[in-house]
Order: sequence, then structure tokens, then C-alpha cells
Amino acid sequence: MPSRAARGPPKQKTTILFKAGNLPSNPDELFRRVFWKSDFLAGEAHNFWREVKRAEPGGLPIQAWKDWISKRGMSVGQFYNMIHGLVGAGFIEKKESRWHLSSGFLRELEQMLTVYSTESGLRYQLA
Repeated sequence: MPSRAARGPPKQKTTILFKAGNLPSNPDELFRRVFWKSDFLAGEAHNFWREVKRAEPGGLPIQAWKDWISKRGMSVGQFYNMIHGLVGAGFIEKKESRWHLSSGFLRELEQMLTVYSTESGLRYQLA
């Protein structure tokens, strides 16, 4: 009997809305770029991200979701969508059953800047 191919954990991805000429001026606008379908989830995701940030360096236990949805009036599906967006955008990651801040979003932006700069011949400089 042929063996099955082993797959690693699925890579989570999400769509981030880029609007040329419309720069985000605050964190709320940045989260709305990730959760562009729902202002409610954008706000909740930003609050959850802040909670993860407060819990660093130890991280926030993944079991915290039960308290979170009961306190915030969220459904399990909404919480799942929020986590999917945060992980997919590279804002948070799970390590050893705890949520932690992630540098994935920054790495993605840096790589995009490098690729575009190389292709266009334009130089980028962070302000």
C-alpha cells in the first residue's frame, strides 16, 4: 500500500488591503486593512493583539479564548476568524500553547520593499 505524503501544519494566510495614496495614520486603520470586511472584528482583533502584547514575554494562554468570547460577546466563529486574520497577517503566532506577538508582518513588508526596490531601481528609506 502506498504511503501518504506527510504534510506540515497549514500556513495561514490572509488578505491585507493596500490603498495607494491612503496611508494608515493610526493602529486602528492598520487593523481595518486586515479586517476590511468587518469593523467589529478589526476592533476586537486590535484589542486581542493588545492583550497578547500585555502578556509578553510569557504569552497569552490559548485557553483564554473561552473567557474572551464570553466577556466580549463574540461567537466561536468570530473568534476563529479574528485569530485566522491575526496569524495570517503575521501579527501574532502560537508557540507552546501560547499566543505571542510575531515579527511576520514586518518581515513581509521588508521583503516587499526589497523586491520592489530591486525591480524598480527606486530606493526606499524608512522615515
